[in-house]
Amino acid sequence: MLDQSSIAQFAERHLMPDKVKVSRGSGEDVLDPETGDLVPVPPLIVYEDKAGLYAHQERIRSKGSGQDGAWVEEVRAGYRMLLPLDAPEVWENDTVLVVEARDEQAVGRTYRVTAQGEISSFPVLRTVWLEEHNRKPVAS
Repeated sequence: MLDQSSIAQFAERHLMPDKVKVSRGSGEDVLDPETGDLVPVPPLIVYEDKAGLYAHQERIRSKGSGQDGAWVEEVRAGYRMLLPLDAPEVWENDTVLVVEARDEQAVGRTYRVTAQGEISSFPVLRTVWLEEHNRKPVAS
């Protein structure tokens, strides 16, 4: 029988070398009682710890425009983020900021969660699908 906890520990140790910060914003403004201005609500930090980011290409087929209606195939870059099992649930549209990474070019990049995390009958880690949002300059 497979030992689920041993596999989970192996996955965390070897597949999650980076540190991320996952935040959730309401998109709402609140009244600042001191200034009387509407100000954005600061985002809620949902998770701030280890993760693994892996590129994944998506092939999308769609019907092209025009009279012939030919099928058009497009390849888009997507990303998978691996999280430990004990990480809180990540929601669609949450923002992921790469805080530390083995690949220094990844630090400062942000991603948008495109789908809720996958579930499994034999869970050893969490898989969340992302798309790159933007790249912030890294302070030197």
